[in-house]
Amino acid sequence: MKSLRPSVRYFVLGLLGTFAMGCANLELASAPTTVVPLSGVWLVDNTSSDDIAEAMRPDKRPLSKNRLSTRSEIERIRRGSGLAIVADGFQVLEANRIEIELGDDSMGVQHLPGVYRDVSWGLKDRGIWRVQAGWEEDALVIASKTSGIDVLERYQLVNENRLVVRLDIKADGNKRSILRAFRRLQ
Repeated sequence: MKSLRPSVRYFVLGLLGTFAMGCANLELASAPTTVVPLSGVWLVDNTSSDDIAEAMRPDKRPLSKNRLSTRSEIERIRRGSGLAIVADGFQVLEANRIEIELGDDSMGVQHLPGVYRDVSWGLKDRGIWRVQAGWEEDALVIASKTSGIDVLERYQLVNENRLVVRLDIKADGNKRSILRAFRRLQ
């Protein structure tokens, strides 16, 4: 790349950047490959789920002794702010019970405790979030992005009575993969 003229180099870099941005969207289908009975009432299985308090704690990074204490404190707070937004906005992390209504083009989830969330298939802007939802085979996938924060949720049945929700989170340099397990209420 160094042998190219600067204008050609910037053009190639621009094309690569555009290509990478275009690939950021997932290839999701509007229907699963098989029937996926997600609708119903689900209770959290705490023994099979990750410890949320521990998982959402910001990474500890040593700070340089040359930095001012005020700046160090600001950076410490900033490193955890994205995780705090995720912890507050993604109710499935704290819900003891979820009630799912699955439609042909959307899913509604009542989180207890928490709020009702409606997700439509496709790409949408929802408040500060850019949300893409759909199916990867038999897994419902919801990708949410905002400035400096990416959250990828996968709802997948292990069997008819067991649901696993995996959240892959990138926020402020922190990376987390959190598993929440639920069992169907009979």
